[in-house]
This record gives sequence, structure tokens and C-alpha cells, in this order.
Amino acid sequence: MFQWHKINDSWYGVYGDHILKFSFRKSSSYSECHSPEYGDFEFYSYPELEKWESRLFRLDDDIEKILSGFSHDALVSEAIREYPGLRLLRQEPHQCMFSFVCANNTSISMIRRMLSNLSRKFGSKVIYDGKEFFTFPTANTLHRATLSEICTCGPGYRSTSIKALAKSLVREELDVKHLMRLSYEHAKEHLMEIHGIGNKIADCILLFSLEKLEAFPIDIWITRALFNYYGWLNQNKDNETIRYNRDKITPKQYTQISETIRRYFGKYAGYAQQFLFYHMREEVGREW
Repeated sequence: MFQWHKINDSWYGVYGDHILKFSFRKSSSYSECHSPEYGDFEFYSYPELEKWESRLFRLDDDIEKILSGFSHDALVSEAIREYPGLRLLRQEPHQCMFSFVCANNTSISMIRRMLSNLSRKFGSKVIYDGKEFFTFPTANTLHRATLSEICTCGPGYRSTSIKALAKSLVREELDVKHLMRLSYEHAKEHLMEIHGIGNKIADCILLFSLEKLEAFPIDIWITRALFNYYGWLNQNKDNETIRYNRDKITPKQYTQISETIRRYFGKYAGYAQQFLFYHMREEVGREW
């Protein structure tokens, strides 16, 4: 989702070794949906969905049923009414993993810059629709690259994590199809064995590319939302007040909050997270 760009009336995105495009017209939401003719998508689930836009935008989800499950929560219900078009994206798993490793403790603009640099240096140039794009590098390519070569793309200390992740994927210590078959808890344990993948990054990968819709990534925006609007999170089982730093929680606190909030929102907690996250970003008027 970090590598989408609007050009005129169309949006273009890099999805692994594909370049995607969709356009808006007044008469319909989608007017054009193209991928280059040099290969087909490999989606790791739901092969019966023929169109890439159906897969990418999760149009196979029963969105009305999912969102109706949050009717007990006033804040999420309000956000659903305010942002009715908000959806989760089903991202390409390897690209998603590397993207969120790069997203550790930095801004959206910096993430985009890193990923663009990595694609220019290690991806393949594609001329599509008369425009120049670069595909996302494969795990094999990043595994063969030296640490210093990756560092020139600007990831800094994250370069070590990129190399560790690439190595695990190439050696099949991490396997996407296997991770999808595992439970949320076991899949997360496997991801967190990789250097540089902590709680939040693992939850982002699980939610956006590994079909774990109960995953609930907790960053600074979500932490503030939870403690501004869900005061009961500040109480333990004995009704004693727990003291948290709203801007930084420990790994143990992350696990405790995650377990509680996933029980509260249920098996589609990741959808609730998206509405809370967007609500908080819009509330403070920050730009991406």
C-alpha cells in the first residue's frame, strides 16, 4: 500500500512483479483495471476470484456482516458511517513483509522513499501505459545483495532486518502458505523469530497479507485511541489501575492489550483497527 501513486485520474500500484492501474469515472467506481500481460497474479488464497481488483480490495469479504459485528461499539460504528468506503487490502505477502520491516519507527514518506529506492536498485524496469515503473525486488535478489548495497537505499539499521528476512524466505524457514495454515498465534511466533520483526510489524503482516483478520496492529495512533476511548483497558482483572505510557508500551503490555481488544472486537478485529486508525489520523488533521 506504500507504493501506490495517483497520476491524473488513475492510481498505479506496484504489486510484486506487476504494475496495477485503476481509474475512476463518474458512472462507476472502477472504469479500468489492468495488469501487464507478462504474467498472472499468484494469490495465495481464494483462487476462484478471477479479477485482481476483487482479490486486492477483498471484495470477497462479507463486509456488511463484518461491520455489523461492531454495532456494540459506538466509536467504530461512527467511523464506519463517516468512512463507508474504507477497506483492508490483500497485499502481496513478500512485498508486505519487506515493506513493514522498512516501516519500523519512521514516517510514511521515508517508507515510500526506501521502497522506491529498493525497487529502482533491485527490481526490474517496466514501461506500462507509457510510464516508467520498477517492480518490487524478489527475496532471492535481496538475499544475494550485500548489506552495503541495501544500505545505499536508505533503510539504515533496517538493512540487517531486510537481509535476515530475505534469508529466511529463500531458505523457506518462512513459507507463506504454511503461515496461512497456522493459527494467528503460531504464525505470529514464526514471524517474530526474524530479526527486526516485533509485535506491531508481525500483526501488520498477518492482517494485510496472511489472512489473519483478527490481527490488531497497535501503534501510537491506536494506543491513543484505546486509552482515550476505552478506559476499561486501564484496569486489570482485580480492577486495579494499570499505568501505561500512551506513546510507548512495552512488549508485555502490547500482548496484554492485544489479547483484550481482540476478544472485544472478535475474529474481524483487524477491520475495527483500520477504522480506529483512520479516525485518529483524520482527527488530528495529519497528512500522510
